[in-house]
Amino acid sequence: MDEGVEYCLDLLREQAAVNTLLLSPYRYYGAMNRPLHLMGDHGVPLRDNAGRKLPMVWVRHRDSCFQDTRLRHAQPAADTEYAGREVFAELLPPLRRRGMKLHARIYEPGAGAAKHIANFDQVLTTTLEGKPGEKPCWNSPEYRAWVAGTMRDLFQNYELDGVQYGAERVSPLSQLLYGGKVPECFCPHCLARGRDQGIDAEQARRGFTELAEFLQGQLLDQPRPADGVLPTVLRVFLKYPAVLAWDYQWHVAGEEVNQLVRDAVKIARPGARVGRHVDHAQGSWDIVYRAAVTGADLAASCDYVKPILYHEILGPRIKGVWTERLRKTLLSELSQPQSLDLYYSLFGYDPELAPKLEELAELGLSPDYVYRETKRFVTILDGKAAVYSGIGIDIPKGSGWGTAVWRSDPERLDRAVRRSFEAGATGVVACREYEEHSLESLRVFGRAVREANT
Repeated sequence: MDEGVEYCLDLLREQAAVNTLLLSPYRYYGAMNRPLHLMGDHGVPLRDNAGRKLPMVWVRHRDSCFQDTRLRHAQPAADTEYAGREVFAELLPPLRRRGMKLHARIYEPGAGAAKHIANFDQVLTTTLEGKPGEKPCWNSPEYRAWVAGTMRDLFQNYELDGVQYGAERVSPLSQLLYGGKVPECFCPHCLARGRDQGIDAEQARRGFTELAEFLQGQLLDQPRPADGVLPTVLRVFLKYPAVLAWDYQWHVAGEEVNQLVRDAVKIARPGARVGRHVDHAQGSWDIVYRAAVTGADLAASCDYVKPILYHEILGPRIKGVWTERLRKTLLSELSQPQSLDLYYSLFGYDPELAPKLEELAELGLSPDYVYRETKRFVTILDGKAAVYSGIGIDIPKGSGWGTAVWRSDPERLDRAVRRSFEAGATGVVACREYEEHSLESLRVFGRAVREANT
């Protein structure tokens, strides 16, 4: 809207070789409206997002599609900038004239969504301590009805070509292992599911409690147990086998929500393509997720998978997760170099092509990582779903908005795109956000796409 629709679409098609636009109709996820210093220059004056009042919702919804839930999308506020604009309706004609397609890009609502979605606080998870969590419970019937109603309404109202859906979160066990966070969910719906599956909920609760107390103690530098950290953690699993069963059901519930998305879309518009967003944690360092969700599971709920393969920013992220956070819990008996070697070995990367510990934060991983992960997804999906590699472009280093821009190295970006196709990807996605991408990076991306497909 800021750049002008015609100008923006021409730039994307001509400079970046984009043939499909993935557009977010909601701002519930939270990672929107970057500050001025993180935005890419696209040849038109940049606008500072500070102080702007923009809609949370950019589409129209019908109440009739949400009769089975109390949840309601925020109504577009009349006093916001661009009030009343329906982006899907506006963009479809100019996209069609250019031979481009339009997919809704929808992520599960993040922390704070209860401020904008009516009654969202009624479907939040419950922590081990009995407190409200930050995310919706996948077993909540009302949440599932809201998700299905959203998809049904969007695809009945607008002639969308598809949707890319994703939930960026980790399981209760991963919450503990990767950060010592109190796990969730133990709400009535999850307790009922546990009973139906023959899982002893009280045993699971005791096991998670014992594991949480131990790992949180390690984070506070309590003495290492005489038997070692890993045997102590394994002892919890042996003593309370319900912990693993409870965690697995969390993953199964997530797959059910993804299947629900697919079914709702296909009923409303059978020819639409359903894509699955697999975030960086799920795809590139959460070994629990990798064990729980198979390629067959992914393919059952989608036509294509978009794994996040941000090669440059993965360096700082792995340094923070594996050589720092995980070393304070599960891997505390390893040195930092040993923990990095273990990561490379477990996830199948060539240590000769990957950066050393002292290089990790500045270099990131090489395009070889993009090749290997793309090939892994192609292999595990076994032709049952396509792979569209998510190529990271100009992603800020560090966390939060106060960090400096990390502009992509043109040569490495070019190679990452080409290596994706060499590994068998059907296509590539320019990630994360268009507003971050410099014009130079978009041109490098587009040139690599065209040359790799000639």
